Amino acid sequence: MPLPNDLAVDAAPAGSGVLRRVVRGTGSSLFAVVMLLEVLAMGDAGLGKFQNLDGWLYWFARFGYPPHMSLVVGALEFAGAGLLLIPRLAPYAAMMLAVIMFGALEAVLSTETDLGWFDPTLHLVFLTIIGTVHWKRRWRPARAAEMPNILVDRDERP
Repeated sequence: MPLPNDLAVDAAPAGSGVLRRVVRGTGSSLFAVVMLLEVLAMGDAGLGKFQNLDGWLYWFARFGYPPHMSLVVGALEFAGAGLLLIPRLAPYAAMMLAVIMFGALEAVLSTETDLGWFDPTLHLVFLTIIGTVHWKRRWRPARAAEMPNILVDRDERP
């Protein structure tokens, strides 16, 4: 039985399966590189909120958010980075991460900080591109006609 397009992987050297899957799903190796860099950047940003906890607690309090919100944002950034690698979930992960980056941009612009506005803006652009490219392949629940009718008794089924 052939694999669906988003799971198909040619015979390749060990360790290159994820990259081949991403390239095949998008048709562009440049896009795949941008996407993998975004995955690494968002994963690193998420982990960084746990590794430098005192610093992020301070910044979130200075931005006017509850300090421990940094843990929630860090977990969402890390989870979103992993979900970007799943083609059917990538547009949803990109939307979630874009909302987080929009909040980061708002926080940086509305507070006098030495944190720059360029990084959140760049992430917003890349996440918008990733979400748009993957939008046609997004996960959607099965239609009612395709789902088995579990509410009908077994005797009444045709």
